[in-house]
Amino acid sequence: MTPAAPSIAEKIARAHALMARHGPALLADGEVRDLLARYREEVARTRDLMRRLGVVALCARCAERTPGGTCCGEGIEDWYDEYLLLLNLLLETPIPEESALPGHCRFLGPAGCRLTARHDFCVNYLCHRVPESLAPAAHARLQAQNGAELFLAWRLERLVRERLGWRPG
Repeated sequence: MTPAAPSIAEKIARAHALMARHGPALLADGEVRDLLARYREEVARTRDLMRRLGVVALCARCAERTPGGTCCGEGIEDWYDEYLLLLNLLLETPIPEESALPGHCRFLGPAGCRLTARHDFCVNYLCHRVPESLAPAAHARLQAQNGAELFLAWRLERLVRERLGWRPG
């Protein structure tokens, strides 16, 4: 029998334990600090572009009309692991212990995701309404920006995992 996957509460507890044990050393590491700063800037660029293109407003309207049936539906939080949650703690982003909007992802708040470091699905997925609402050049710009954010997220998570003793392969 396959062991049950850890609950989101267990993964959050693991992230806090990793932060308590390794956070000071990770934050003292110049390479980690540099990538954290660059990643924070890239996330801000993505969110600003989404706001300017009207994607934030479009998603908010959809979430209001389709409780629990949106991209940020209940259970999405289960896709997160302790390392991605640890990145949020390193970025000084609190991890919500409870859902602000019942029937949705526990990390979704009234103004969008309450996390800085988001799951790759949450960054990259665009339902059919988004490209339909954008000019092709704007859609391409958004996809390129999402890719830039995801690339830095991948580099940062890989570096943090390596600093914690993880080896690929």
